[in-house]
Amino acid sequence: MKYLIYVLILALTFCASGFKKKKLLIRDQRIAIYSLEKNQIRNNKYIEGKFIHPYTISAEKLTDIFGNLRFTKTTRINTFSDYIFHQEELGEGLEDVAQALENIDDTQVLVVLKITDHLKSVLSNFKRTTYFLWVDEFGLNIVFSEIQEDLAKEKGLNFYDWTQVDEIKLDFKPDENQIAKEDYFTYKKVKGFNNRKWLIFSLEDLDRYRYKERAFSNSSSNNNDE
Repeated sequence: MKYLIYVLILALTFCASGFKKKKLLIRDQRIAIYSLEKNQIRNNKYIEGKFIHPYTISAEKLTDIFGNLRFTKTTRINTFSDYIFHQEELGEGLEDVAQALENIDDTQVLVVLKITDHLKSVLSNFKRTTYFLWVDEFGLNIVFSEIQEDLAKEKGLNFYDWTQVDEIKLDFKPDENQIAKEDYFTYKKVKGFNNRKWLIFSLEDLDRYRYKERAFSNSSSNNNDE
């Protein structure tokens, strides 16, 4: 009986610690990028494509791909819509991501943690966004976890504190955040349902992606942007 309990504890420890085995590649005050072995990702069976790493893509093209992405957050009061990446998170931050993609092998994915305080006021908090990123035979994959989650100001000022995040998961689990549907990406199907936080961008024609200048930063409405 004791042996079975010991084995169970070991199994649970392994499952819980896989995400924590990520290795830091790049860090500064507002971004942390790690590599993580595919076999350490929970439910990695959902990753069906063969990895194409290392992969070279410019920060400008990543801006074209990610710069127009919007999400909707539904509460009991209304539906809030905003860009996933604020203006200041594009450019320099995506240069780091592009460099990281050039420095992982075909057994690894990137784990990206990003914080921003675009309001920059005394009372404003940081916002944190976390995601997996990799390139496979189907295209560029991004799997979001947190999207502009509130982070207390004091935590955002300490690298250790703001990089303590929950495991990013691949399985379909509806929550209050969803990526607004666009025709330039597809959702990954998991267990027969669209995972609206796992996006796949075809890389066969990069010219189809064009960053659109923004007229505003966010909005609130009673309807989804879908």
